[in-house]
Amino acid sequence: LRKQQEAVQSTESAEKQKIWLSAVQALFKEIRTWLADVEKQHLLKVESVQIPITEETIGTYMAPALTLTIPSTGKKAQVVPIGRTIIGADGRVDLKSSRSNFVLLYLADKGTWVHGSGPYPDKFPILNEDMFSDLLTRALE
Repeated sequence: LRKQQEAVQSTESAEKQKIWLSAVQALFKEIRTWLADVEKQHLLKVESVQIPITEETIGTYMAPALTLTIPSTGKKAQVVPIGRTIIGADGRVDLKSSRSNFVLLYLADKGTWVHGSGPYPDKFPILNEDMFSDLLTRALE
């Protein structure tokens, strides 16, 4: 019976990991679309990398991350998945630099990403191009 439970938990964990990584990849695709013009103008360099993440409920897995660099100044920011297991949300990605850290939360039931921190993620503003641009500008100041 215990082995059956472990097998079910393993299958559930794999499915949760797959859904989570799909949400992160969709977010990164959207971010790349938002940044396409400034990248074409060589005002920002966008690089994809893979990073290891370890979560108690899912285990260790590789996840995508983005490194955003202003070529003229060398200033960098990263968009990094923190994990799927987050109280009040279904995942967290941070936009961080040496100066700041902005929290992006995934709400699976709405299929949206929001920005903010606190006890009511469903009341946070939905992440859009203008908001991301503002957060990135603040991160790279």
